Amino acid sequence: MKKKLIRIISSCCLLKYRLFYPNVKIGKGVITGWKLKIKGPGQVNIANGVNMWAFAEPNQLYTYKKDAVIRIGQNTRLNGVTIQARQSVEIGANCLIGSAIIMDNDFHSIDPAKRHDKSEVPTKAVTIGNNVWLAGQSAILKGVEVGDNAVVGFRSVVTKSVTANTVVVGNPAREIKTLTNS
Repeated sequence: MKKKLIRIISSCCLLKYRLFYPNVKIGKGVITGWKLKIKGPGQVNIANGVNMWAFAEPNQLYTYKKDAVIRIGQNTRLNGVTIQARQSVEIGANCLIGSAIIMDNDFHSIDPAKRHDKSEVPTKAVTIGNNVWLAGQSAILKGVEVGDNAVVGFRSVVTKSVTANTVVVGNPAREIKTLTNS
């Protein structure tokens, strides 16, 4: 009964995106509740089996340019994430993403003379590999690549790419452990 109710709620929540947002592509078996916001002119592609059922904070997917792309891989779990793309944010399959923020740009120049000029905003694509865990309140900043199976700890600020099979923590994030198959 519970699974059936979740499917009904998900269908209702996703219906507006399927009907009125041609730039949003949603795969089969996607689960979500009322806490989902998708805005902007760019493409948002959500693969099959993605679970976006958020508990406290909403999942927010924002594109800021027509050629911006957000891709979320198969069977990935999002819970309160904010993704902001001017260029590209790609998330692999089977990821666990808590209330993180992922953004591919700075939004404002640090140069005071250019601070209000959106055309001068530094932007670089973000890529999250497969089976990655981004813990709550972590931040993934522009140009970062997170390798497969990596773990980003709670409240970590990732400014540089993360090697596959590692754990990073802190601000700025640094590697503390290499993961091995056990």
